[in-house]
Amino acid sequence: MTKNKSIIALSLILIFALALILRTLFLQNLSLTFGYDQARDAFIAQQIANGDFKILGPPSSAPGLYHGVFYYYFLAIPYALSKSPIITAYWVALWNALTVFTVYALAWFMTRKQGAAILASLLFAVSWESTQYATWLSNPTIAVWTVPLIYLGLWAWINPSASSGQGKKWGPIMCGVGLGLSAQADIFLAYHLPPVVLWLWIASKNITKKSILMFTLSLVASVSTLIVSEFKFGFKGLQGVMHLATTQDAIVLSRGLGDFIVLFFNQIGKLFAYSSYPANVGLGGGLILLLVATSLISWGKKQKTSWQPFLATWLFSHITIVTVGGTSTPFLNVGTGAAVSILLGITLWQMWKTKRILFVALLAAILFGNLSKIFKENPRGSTIFAIQKDMLLSKQLGAVDYTYNEAKGEPFTINTITSPLYINIVWTYLYKWYGLPKYGYVPDWHGPEQWGQVDTLNKVNKRSETYFLIKEPLDGIPTGFVEDIEREEGYFSKVSDEKSFGSLVVQKRQVQ
Repeated sequence: MTKNKSIIALSLILIFALALILRTLFLQNLSLTFGYDQARDAFIAQQIANGDFKILGPPSSAPGLYHGVFYYYFLAIPYALSKSPIITAYWVALWNALTVFTVYALAWFMTRKQGAAILASLLFAVSWESTQYATWLSNPTIAVWTVPLIYLGLWAWINPSASSGQGKKWGPIMCGVGLGLSAQADIFLAYHLPPVVLWLWIASKNITKKSILMFTLSLVASVSTLIVSEFKFGFKGLQGVMHLATTQDAIVLSRGLGDFIVLFFNQIGKLFAYSSYPANVGLGGGLILLLVATSLISWGKKQKTSWQPFLATWLFSHITIVTVGGTSTPFLNVGTGAAVSILLGITLWQMWKTKRILFVALLAAILFGNLSKIFKENPRGSTIFAIQKDMLLSKQLGAVDYTYNEAKGEPFTINTITSPLYINIVWTYLYKWYGLPKYGYVPDWHGPEQWGQVDTLNKVNKRSETYFLIKEPLDGIPTGFVEDIEREEGYFSKVSDEKSFGSLVVQKRQVQ
């Protein structure tokens, strides 16, 4: 027995090491997406690290509605040690990789099969979707590990025997904290509450008033900053939710039930594929849908709280917000990839017993499909989420070095074409974090006024004799605005040199 435990422990350590390596493999090459959100969050996290505490988190897409502030405090830990986004990316990747242990525990509690649990954790370790989240410095990423905590706690709560009777003590607390922190990560992830309520109703015989109280207190404590901010700012968040619920754009209003069903399954299909066989979205998505269907067919229904309906509930939990038109946003499904890995792990373990050739073929295909996608896509950053696909730290720092080298130690000014428009916070951060220690000074800014930013470069009204126009990748930037800015700069100067860093372009300009 002791020998088996040692083998399992060693296997999990190796799987964790593999997960961490795959998630950080390209950070040494500065393959990190660093855009507006990342620069803003870096500044705010450093303010917190310096004692300027915050209560509001990142803004959501709904007016007046903010996500939780927990993410900022989570980032403040690595940013207190270093201003480098790379160090912070390692920190985020570490917590992402640690989720292999949660996946293992959940699969083990569900099936009592060590083989299924090990396979599930291995498949999560190599999941392309999970590796994409691992170095994407954005608030939804922490839900990769907080959402599985919801379902681990919930399963242990409604099945006390699964954890040798101990789950009734820690299950409600873990479920509440996981749900609260998930809502902190992205306010819309509160959609995991209905599945929790559903399973508490199904397993009501195992639920005590004391456990409900423990869950409620844990949930309230973990969302306390959201509650406090609501009181402090006049319930702006609640107003934002009401606005979202009562006002839909013309596109959403024109959609019928069939349109929402298509949108939902399209998004769910991508999620399933990205966590199973990302090399082919159709095959990967179809595979998981087939496995869900066959698992439910095989469900004996003698035990209501079996793993089959439980996983199905988790996998399709996103359906509760489909009517608000959020299905086109991939990160609204964050944290559900763990359920895909668990389903695959259990299914493959069942194949191992009776269909070993099929087991080997399917496992090899899944591993190859994910690993090939990782090595192809991850050197280009978080390609699933980033609108500007080429906003990589490696190319940005190359552009910064170019401006300093061309300036030859002389003061210079810059203007930028950015997404969002007229917001230079990315370049403010890069010049202050990277340029200042290396070259001893930062450029001035001669572009439009920078209102409402966390930090800015010094604003001047006069261009330097030699200055630079930095053009970010044009994805998401209206062509007309690019032309207008270039036309305005053309009144004062001419291009003397131009250098591309992928789709990032820097123009060296000479005042005429």
